[in-house]
Amino acid sequence: MKKNIQDEKIKELLSGTTLKASDNLKYRIMRQIQTESYFSKKKIKAKSSESVWNSLIPVLGVMYALITSLGLGMYFKSGKEGLLSPIFFAVTIMIVTICSAFLVITFYDNKRRMKYKKK
Repeated sequence: MKKNIQDEKIKELLSGTTLKASDNLKYRIMRQIQTESYFSKKKIKAKSSESVWNSLIPVLGVMYALITSLGLGMYFKSGKEGLLSPIFFAVTIMIVTICSAFLVITFYDNKRRMKYKKK
């Protein structure tokens, strides 16, 4: 009982020394917290929105551009027989293989980056 009375007296004495935050300060602090939470959520969404299409479309575009230019070059140089030659098919298969390997490495690297960014 005595201890409770003493605790209450101490609280009463110390209550006059505490500083109270003004409403304006409370408002500014809450706005700062809301702003920071908004931008942090936005960053997470932007990072997670990296999709397969961001790397797939450019690589496929380059691959088809190379094959098209190779085909046009072979056609203008050798005609229809150039497009049916084994050299054209070998170079085309090589281009497709290299672009596919690049895509696999890119997908693996993106997956690895996302894994470490989440931690």
